Amino acid sequence: MPKNESKKSIEAKIKSLDQSVEWFYSENFSLDQALQKYQDANQLAQEIQQDLSALKNQVEVIADFTQSE
Repeated sequence: MPKNESKKSIEAKIKSLDQSVEWFYSENFSLDQALQKYQDANQLAQEIQQDLSALKNQVEVIADFTQSE
């Protein structure tokens, strides 16, 4: 199994982050849970940024390779 299949896709992470953000605007909002939800969302946002950075690096390598041919 490829390495990427064992992890959530970027799209799935973004969807999960969107749901977390929506929670803050919902009727289910609770100050007692807000700190943990914020920390979880922040961690997820950092993971997305790292995934996107890695993906950008892969695209740049491919682009450099194709330009050198």
